[in-house]
Amino acid sequence: MSYSLKMTRVLLLFLLSQSLFSQNEILKKETYRKIDSLFMVYNHHDKPGATLSIIKNEETIYKNHIGLANIENSQPITDTTVFNIASVSKQFTTFLALLLEQEGKLSFDDDIRQYLPELKELPATITIKQLTNHTHGLPNPDELAQLKGVKTMTHKEVLAMLLQVKQTNYLPGEKFEYNNTGYILLSEIIERVGQKPFKKQLKEKIFTPLKMKHTQAIDNNNIVISKKAYSYRLRDTMYVNYPVKLSTIGSSGIYTTINDLSLWAKNYHSQKVGKLEFYKKMETATFLTSRKKVKYGLGLYFDNYKGIDIVFHGGGTESYRSYILHVPKHHLSLVYLSNTGGFSGLDIIYKSLEILLKESIQQQKTHPASLSGNTDFKNLEGTYEMFPGMYYNIIAEKNKLYFQTFGSNEKILLPILEKNVFKVPFIPHSKFTFYKNRFDFRIADFDYPCKKTVIQLPKSKDLELEKFIGTYKNIEHNITYDLVVKENKLMAIHNSIDYNITLQPLAKNSFYSNEPFFGKIDFIFNANKKIIGYKLSGQNLNNIVFKKII
Repeated sequence: MSYSLKMTRVLLLFLLSQSLFSQNEILKKETYRKIDSLFMVYNHHDKPGATLSIIKNEETIYKNHIGLANIENSQPITDTTVFNIASVSKQFTTFLALLLEQEGKLSFDDDIRQYLPELKELPATITIKQLTNHTHGLPNPDELAQLKGVKTMTHKEVLAMLLQVKQTNYLPGEKFEYNNTGYILLSEIIERVGQKPFKKQLKEKIFTPLKMKHTQAIDNNNIVISKKAYSYRLRDTMYVNYPVKLSTIGSSGIYTTINDLSLWAKNYHSQKVGKLEFYKKMETATFLTSRKKVKYGLGLYFDNYKGIDIVFHGGGTESYRSYILHVPKHHLSLVYLSNTGGFSGLDIIYKSLEILLKESIQQQKTHPASLSGNTDFKNLEGTYEMFPGMYYNIIAEKNKLYFQTFGSNEKILLPILEKNVFKVPFIPHSKFTFYKNRFDFRIADFDYPCKKTVIQLPKSKDLELEKFIGTYKNIEHNITYDLVVKENKLMAIHNSIDYNITLQPLAKNSFYSNEPFFGKIDFIFNANKKIIGYKLSGQNLNNIVFKKII
């Protein structure tokens, strides 16, 4: 081959490579432009906002932020803005516990009473693993605090409250019920076995090695945090401060920046701290005692989204929102932080994922219109219980399905998505999936099983409201309520709650309310048919005994 021919070939290959490089750059720019446009749809410069980072092959390939960290001072969100990541904190707690297990200081199969003797009266064994996969059965601190009439608490105060618990809502391992208690208790176990404050261990074992210089765990709302994004809520046309109420760590409480959290996301794909084995454990499915599989491991969810295997976890407290989503096969991660509240982060994350992996996305092929015209929904009709005291009616009329809050006359049409799956029009990212005698109410990443029940309301003439009047006390948590009758209605009154809780009759000796923490009460009688107390159940609470004070 002549020299000139060789040079021509080399030149052609060079020009071809340059052309391909240019085309790839154009495609990348177009992809990022689409994500920019998407990001702008949900956020504005003069309101609370968000920040988004995308990591590919351990490199940050995209980053954007918009909106205000502090409305009062018109302080914009930047790379150095610090957000509360809420429940995304749970994966850090799990990871720290795995590091301690590696050091031989604990085992995930250990009974938690071995480390927390204050809980010696619990009726059944709860393991550290059950704390991390939400099958422990312990009541949630948020509802307990509401029941106590307490609006704000430090981590130490919440921990002290939880160490007073003497019963579980269900037998450990029997149900998956997401709540914060397990991780708060785990943070205390870590503190005791590591013989250092939990916050310090996080810093020494995770934050510092990963160079997360602007990340810390906060256990008290009064601590000043430099460059913090504030939490706001829109009330009518004005924004009001909406601060965190329970300053818990372990379950929540980590404050970080988009750059620091991206460093943590990169550790998922290439471990500078811990081992790949840790993540494999965190992504191992949970099996209940019934052998039902739950797509939650130890601090991480996993699922398949339109043909793509994903690993993820979100967080939300007040108006703070956070989300990390990994796509292991594509070495891709998306990281999101916000102080806007709502569900817009899910739209941004999953629509960005579809833009980035459009060639791999499998579009769902459903024809709701044809389904709705020829389907009899009568077998789905009935009353369903989501939590004790929280009931919904499902009504079928003329081949259409309607939702109704129990006790209300308003009906809301449920658009059909596919067979036995219906969209909930008044809550973003939610749907009902019906099975025999139950439906699962999915809101964002959470599934709430709702079982069909039968309620026969008592007649007014059969109610003797005066017999329920009295003062009732729960000894375990030192909580007292007065039950009174006002305007022919039974009401519960607590001296730290600035409103009365109206109790509606459910049965002759049972009542329910619209407050999740005070969902349902069942009165207890002695052998002489005298009321001696009641059992209270609700969201994340079950059969908490209140004794009547004579």
